[in-house]
Amino acid sequence: MSIFDEIKNWEKTEGKALIAQLTDTPDPVILDYGCGAGDYSLAAAYAFDQKCRIYAVDIKKQILDHVTAKAEERNISCITTAMGREDYRHDFDDETFDIIIYSDIFHGEEKIYGGLHRFTMTEEAKRTLKKGGVLAVLPFHLSNFRNKEKKKCKYTYKKLTDEICSMGFEYIEKNLEGIHFEKAYSPYYQQKGGITLEDLEHGKMLVFKKI
Repeated sequence: MSIFDEIKNWEKTEGKALIAQLTDTPDPVILDYGCGAGDYSLAAAYAFDQKCRIYAVDIKKQILDHVTAKAEERNISCITTAMGREDYRHDFDDETFDIIIYSDIFHGEEKIYGGLHRFTMTEEAKRTLKKGGVLAVLPFHLSNFRNKEKKKCKYTYKKLTDEICSMGFEYIEKNLEGIHFEKAYSPYYQQKGGITLEDLEHGKMLVFKKI
């Protein structure tokens, strides 16, 4: 079984179960921002039997075309792709979403905002989530995070959780684990071969409710 077969199976099983635990709303509106290859969008489609609306957003058109092709191949019609913005703002109205997923998009890289785009993204999540809506954050590379002074400082799950809660959210303790899929789609690792789902980085998914 190839890594892509494993990921496809994960989307239909573990990924489906993971996303289903985020809300009791039977027909949620979902934003998967920085969707990459769309693995969490597809898992969400399975989680709610396509009785949902999913917006898969990324800044790379080639990636979005790939997500669209995968959804069409599986007869999944509830996923809409949309181009993201370089400033990490959302092109959506206030109180649109029941769930927002940020998977491996909170990091400390020196981009336009010096690695501080997570503050912008948290503000946008608060604006575009419905009251009581859920923000699901899957963070990796916490050692690269920067504080508001743009200085690298060692983050922990608790430090990040406290930071997000200070911006208008309530932390909900859930024992949920997500996967960092980037390595599976890396040309380097594809050439290297032999990558399995177990080789991919796993991490805690932090869940918050908008208050």
